[in-house]
Amino acid sequence: GTFLHRCFEILGANPDHAANISGITGVELSDGTSANIAASVNSFEQWVAEHFSATAVHRELPLLGLDDNGSVVSGTADLVLETDSGLWILDHKSDQIEDPEAAFDGYRPQLECYAKLLQSMGHTVLGVGINWIRRGTIVLHRSGGLPEESSRNSKIIQKGIK
Repeated sequence: GTFLHRCFEILGANPDHAANISGITGVELSDGTSANIAASVNSFEQWVAEHFSATAVHRELPLLGLDDNGSVVSGTADLVLETDSGLWILDHKSDQIEDPEAAFDGYRPQLECYAKLLQSMGHTVLGVGINWIRRGTIVLHRSGGLPEESSRNSKIIQKGIK
């Protein structure tokens, strides 16, 4: 999981580093595996560019704040997209899952926590999502008043990359 996150972080920002991903990450890969990873990252980045009019992209954004109980919350958002209307928070997950929408619910508290932290800083959060790396699937949940979102606000998007 950590390795794939690192690949999405590095190659998302610098696709020209694909040929040296083994050297950068310290993980020895065959040329075919490196090419497959680069293709997956490229597909995801193209999808993001086509579906969001991001004015800024933040990768591995550290977040620190207090939750509703006054406890310190610390985390790192894999990808925060700024648009003219507000923010989208996307997380990369490499779990082996059968049902992306059902699996989303297991990570909902983490994503809602990130959304609340950003909202407490004055940002409008439009929604949250998970990029299921191994499936090539993205699940988005549009904010309809986090955390009271319903499954009616969700959308599964197949990217076609496995």
